[in-house]
Amino acid sequence: MILLNRGLWIALGLAGLVAVGIGAYGAHAAGFDAVAHERFASALLYHLVHLAGIAAALVISGRRHARLATASAILFLTGIMLFSGSLYASAFTAGATPTLLAPYGGMSFMLGWLALGIAGARSVGRRNQEEGEWGE
Repeated sequence: MILLNRGLWIALGLAGLVAVGIGAYGAHAAGFDAVAHERFASALLYHLVHLAGIAAALVISGRRHARLATASAILFLTGIMLFSGSLYASAFTAGATPTLLAPYGGMSFMLGWLALGIAGARSVGRRNQEEGEWGE
């Protein structure tokens, strides 16, 4: 699990690097039409937002061996690849590439947030029990 989480931290860094690089290119050099620009902007927004989700999942999984938190990070990365990747491809090819994978990426994002919420709730409960606190 430690090796997987290290790999996910590296993937997070690379995904962040790609988001900033592709965002700069899309904003300054791509020359998108209105539809392509809208798809690109959506892809970039979801890409960036889910980087924070991955980081949160990895912080939770680092405290405890929380498999659900690690699964959440994997679901977010999958969502970025499928959803954002599909929209990026469509934007850069002026709509010639269909966005057929975007709904699967969206589902991956939703499942990732559900998994992260459950993992976070479990980690708080465990931490409080170990410290002798039972919470409210």
